[in-house]
Amino acid sequence: MLQSYSGYTDDQLFKLLFKSAKQADLNFLSAAVTLIRLRRSAGEKFSRSAVMFFTTLGLEQATGEKIADHIAARFAPDWSVADLTCGIGGNLISLAKRCRRVIGVDRNGENVACAQENITLYGLQDKTEIIVGDAHDHIKPGIDAFFLDPARDREGQTKTRSIINSEPPLLEILPSIFAITKNVGVKISPAFDYQELDLLPEAAEVEIISENNNCKVAMLWFGALKRYERSASCFVSDRYYSHHDNPASSAAIVTDRIGAYLYEPNKAISRARLLDEIAAEYGLQRVSGTLAFLTGDQLVASDKPGLLRTFSVVASGDFAAKSFSKFLHENKVERADVIAKDFPMKPEEILKRFKLKEGGGSTLIFLTSGSGKRRYILAKNQLYKP
Repeated sequence: MLQSYSGYTDDQLFKLLFKSAKQADLNFLSAAVTLIRLRRSAGEKFSRSAVMFFTTLGLEQATGEKIADHIAARFAPDWSVADLTCGIGGNLISLAKRCRRVIGVDRNGENVACAQENITLYGLQDKTEIIVGDAHDHIKPGIDAFFLDPARDREGQTKTRSIINSEPPLLEILPSIFAITKNVGVKISPAFDYQELDLLPEAAEVEIISENNNCKVAMLWFGALKRYERSASCFVSDRYYSHHDNPASSAAIVTDRIGAYLYEPNKAISRARLLDEIAAEYGLQRVSGTLAFLTGDQLVASDKPGLLRTFSVVASGDFAAKSFSKFLHENKVERADVIAKDFPMKPEEILKRFKLKEGGGSTLIFLTSGSGKRRYILAKNQLYKP
């Protein structure tokens, strides 16, 4: 019966709620409308979203299938793995596809019901056990590795970015898990505070995972799952790029000189603090010790669209309002997209003050250099979009 409503428009779905005065029918139709809408929203995350089961919060928190498969690839195929916060089964499905045996645990019975249905839809029910329970009660010998995606919701507040305030609390549960095995993967907010990593019982690899230049997931890897100190995994359409720290790389040179090209690395690269490694790999220099901009006279990574947002520099100079106005007039710059980083004016303020309109095939970039100089850069729009 549910499938008969799957082709309805949003207006038709809304009208369904008034179809019957009977409370039982109304409850069913309300749940059906919610699920149909969630399935449509889940299309970007799951290949079988049209028949899967979700809760609103469960879908919001679930890892998309592409990234979940990438995470699961670190786990050995012959391992028994426990997902102690399985939710509606996003990561659980990928772990079950990869590993010999998986156990899913969640305190929410509705999540567990969805996870059981979703595991069955993927044909993985024979190698999966899903339990309603508390994560702390299922840290038991015989498990080769653990996966955690702690809840970050706070009632009446925005989601926490802190690894300290998660549920279950990482600083409490990790020592208990480490008594069984060090093979642990933890999904955290990509906006976490690096300083909090010092509070962890052991040093972790930090992996930042982006999709189309949006940081989606940060992973903490321990034990045999840890490969590096820091790594970045970039999914760009059908392409994938991976970079990691290199102890042999020295700090990149910081220069005030803007070369023929300006580069803004994929956000996973900068968030994973791999700018020096990228600079060394491509022979580039940094324009600041803090900003995620690199520069050089050679066009690089042209075969890797999405790794580096690339600008062809037309002109650059020290910023002063009067001389910059003169520059715009002499070069007949009336339209441009504006980027401002570590600069005292916001893009909308710059557009208004200098009477610029957006677009037109050019980009104006405003920043503060490593020596503290305020600079402007006029560039052609990026050659390779993320």
